[in-house]
Amino acid sequence: MRLPNIFEADTPPVSFPAGTVIFSEGEDGDSLYVVKEGEVELKVKGRLVEVVKADGFFGEMAIIENGPRTATATASVDCELIPINEKRFEFMVHEVPNFAIHVMRGLSRRLRSVDEGG
Repeated sequence: MRLPNIFEADTPPVSFPAGTVIFSEGEDGDSLYVVKEGEVELKVKGRLVEVVKADGFFGEMAIIENGPRTATATASVDCELIPINEKRFEFMVHEVPNFAIHVMRGLSRRLRSVDEGG
């Protein structure tokens, strides 16, 4: 599923050069990110869990449960990301119900990957 273009309507992308840590495991989180361009590595306890590419997203757990980050996200190449704060996330869930299903499937896939060891 391609993510709706509504993300960019009110939220301009933020650039991260290759090698930049976007957030670290244990930090407080207030946004999820949609990858507009580039790739982001997600690591849990130092182990690579996933490489998120264009139109993918990450950081959703911090918004859903208002808890600390469960992974470290690093730009593996130059990236443009669209940050989605909790208010925008709730709007998207309400206005685009398939978005909620997409997020739940992504979260489930990631959790299964961590449980299975990668």
